[in-house]
Parts: sequence; structure tokens; C-alpha cells
Amino acid sequence: MAFTFSFPVEQKSIRSGILQRWTKDFDIPGVVGHDVVPQLEEELAKRNVPVKVVALVNDTVGTLIASSYRDPQIKMGSTFSTGCNAAYMEECRLIPKLHDSGLPEDATVIINTEYGSFDNERKVLPLTPFDRQIDDESAHPGRQIYEKMVAGLYIGEMLRLVMLKMHDKGILFKGQNVSRLQTANSLETSFLSTVEKDMSESLTDMKEEFRKCLNLELSLDELKACRWLVGLVAMRSARLYACGIAAICKKKGIRQCHVGVDGAVFNKYSMLEGRASQGLRDIFDWEPDRLDLISLNPAEDGSGIGAALVASLAVDPGELEECGTEEYL
Repeated sequence: MAFTFSFPVEQKSIRSGILQRWTKDFDIPGVVGHDVVPQLEEELAKRNVPVKVVALVNDTVGTLIASSYRDPQIKMGSTFSTGCNAAYMEECRLIPKLHDSGLPEDATVIINTEYGSFDNERKVLPLTPFDRQIDDESAHPGRQIYEKMVAGLYIGEMLRLVMLKMHDKGILFKGQNVSRLQTANSLETSFLSTVEKDMSESLTDMKEEFRKCLNLELSLDELKACRWLVGLVAMRSARLYACGIAAICKKKGIRQCHVGVDGAVFNKYSMLEGRASQGLRDIFDWEPDRLDLISLNPAEDGSGIGAALVASLAVDPGELEECGTEEYL
């Protein structure tokens, strides 16, 4: 089995990785600074699960491998879900820590960028007061700043804070009980997706979603205003996501490629893909009538399928014959 582990690790071999830090809302003691593979193997052994861990992979790495297996034009694997990240192939000669590894300079290895932590110093990205509040109130303040502006774990909270601010200013939900809206993390990304699916003039489905999730009764004008807010939050998320993809393309001089994208946010929030693609068009200034040169391709369960492919590549065929295939799941 290959173990997909979606957190930053120091990885010196294919079947080991020392956790550098937790991200998102994870904060489990006794793991940071330790190799996560023996910890998993210990728990598997306690439960008499006959599985051998042969590789540790990041979900973006799995997505890159799974997508490349199907499509030779894939140059990048990316996740756009609870978090955001990307992986790509890099030449060994351009990686300082591999200079004394003995690997050929023209050999390539997969780089897990962990670019969700871009601008942790908060000096580059245009942060709003809402971004700062989300960071300050998160499980890990000062970390994953870019991810907190883009990923599905946070954009529902961004919308909640904006709407709450507008209520406090007397613009929205006048005279209504906003106790649910005052509850941190009460809105998930699925709420935004549902709202944007309602294209009707009366916005009946959207009205019901606000009633069900927030116990709020909205007028048609309030519904239109909130739908516009949802669109703004989602648009910013998608276009910032496109910036990460564009950065890798510019670094590698890639003018045309496919990008495998895994993650529930990308695969289920239908309007995000088009907005991210438009973001890439604007960054690279493609001609209006030209097809997307950098195409974002859904890779459903890319990390799981990629992990399976890595496991098959990592197992020594002689070891398989020796142990019997029934020992490998």
C-alpha cells in the first residue's frame, strides 16, 4: 500500500517522511518531527491488518502520477479542495539539496511545492481584514496564508464574516436573529455552490438554503446582494488558485499543458473551473478565440489512484513472489 499523506514532510526515501507541521485544522500531538510511516504501521499491526506500506506520497504527487498515466500532456498535479497545493517535475540540477546525491543532473524528480504556505510573512498577497481574522482564529495562525485565501476549508468562513459585517452595519438581515451566522465555520463551501446553482429570477432554492442553514428569511433584494457576494468570494478563490498554477508554468517555461486537478471543491463546485481557467487566460493574455493552452482537467480520486500506481512501482517484483501476492492489498 502507498500511504497518501496531505501534509508537509521531509522525505528522504520513498517509504518514510518526517512531518514538518500540521496544516488546515489538524493538530494531533506526538506526530510533528516524527516519521509518519512507522506510526501507521504500528496501528495497522495492532489491528492485525496484513498490509505493508511501501511508499509515502502527497496527494498532489498521486494526482500527478494518476493523471500522467492517462494523459501524456499532464505537467502538473494539483489539489483544490479543503486545502490547495501542486506538484510538478523538476530537474535534479536545479534542486540544491540534491547536488551531492549522485543523481544524474538531467534526471527529474517530483516536487511537492506545498505552496499553500506561500507568503506566510503576509507581505505579498492583498489581505483583507477578513483574511487576517480567519488566519488569527485558525488552528495555525501565520501559516498557509495563500491556502487560507483559496481553499474550501476557508471560503465559507470568508462569506460568513462578510455577511456578518454587513449585518452589523445595518445593510443585511435587519431585525433577524443572526445567531447561526455568528457561529464560526457555520458555512461550508457546499453552501456557496448551492447558492450559485440557482439561476432563477425568484432565487427560490437560494432562499430555502438560507432558511435551512442560517434560519434567515431574505427579501429578493437581499438574495441578489448575497448571491453577488458569494460570486465575489468564489471568484477571488478561483483566480488566486490560477495564480499558483501560472507561477509553476512561468518558472518552468511551460506554454501549453494539461493540469490534473483533484478535490471535491474543484470537482463539485462547477463554476470554479471556468473562473480559474479565465484567470489563466488573463494572466497569459491568450487571444480571445484561442482554446485554453493550459487546461485544468478534473482528476477524480487522483490521489488514491496515484497512490495505487506508486505502490505497484515501489514493490520489488522478487519480494512479491517471495511473500505471495495475497499479502498485498
